[in-house]
Amino acid sequence: MSRRVVPDEDRIWHALADPTRRAILDALRSGPRTTGTLACGFPTTRYTVMGHLDVLAEVGLITVERRGRERLNHLTAVPLREAYRRWVRPLAESAADTLLRLGEAAEERSAAMDVQAQHRVRADVARTWETVMDLPRWWPRRWSEGQRLVFEPVVGGRLGPANGEFDDGAEGELWGVVTALRPRRELVVDGAMGLAGPVLGQWRMILEPIGDETTVTLRHRVLGEVGDEDRDCYATGWVENLARLAAAAENR
Repeated sequence: MSRRVVPDEDRIWHALADPTRRAILDALRSGPRTTGTLACGFPTTRYTVMGHLDVLAEVGLITVERRGRERLNHLTAVPLREAYRRWVRPLAESAADTLLRLGEAAEERSAAMDVQAQHRVRADVARTWETVMDLPRWWPRRWSEGQRLVFEPVVGGRLGPANGEFDDGAEGELWGVVTALRPRRELVVDGAMGLAGPVLGQWRMILEPIGDETTVTLRHRVLGEVGDEDRDCYATGWVENLARLAAAAENR
């Protein structure tokens, strides 16, 4: 049987994927061992263990020292450390930073914002959804002169006021990013939405067809520093926004 060819950048992960090879590395953590000693610790043949050792040696996870007829196997930590530095540590640091910010925000329970609003739109769900996607048409114009609201209606799309398009290096502000888009059902945007303090925020708009009409439900939740004035402003603003959305959909 021919041996499967593994790309160079994947070889270390291929070596670590086998549980027997991971067990061999665990056995070598306490110090170097001969091939015969290692083979005695596994319910398989010496030949099979030697094959695993060859794979580990090829990717630099072990080094082999010849002592007469014996073969002494040493664990080499450098490839593992490099893999950890490249793949694991950045992800761990990012996750830890996010959890820390969430923990700090959760401790400030009085500063959290949870706004909910609902409106019945006298238009079917298809027309209401088309209007939602045409967000700049009904969103209130409260940004600087020369700016317009940019909304990219795709997952990963951006929302915020700018002088031109974001990709053109235009001056502006990123309010949020579309993280979920389910046609005729749901729009989810993550971002600060103009709040000045360090916050984690998300607003979710859900459409529910009721015959020839549509119920639109909005929930905007924020963790972080939110003052009473901002909280009241967003509570009132979302009610007004849904009314504008309804008017635009009904007159479409």
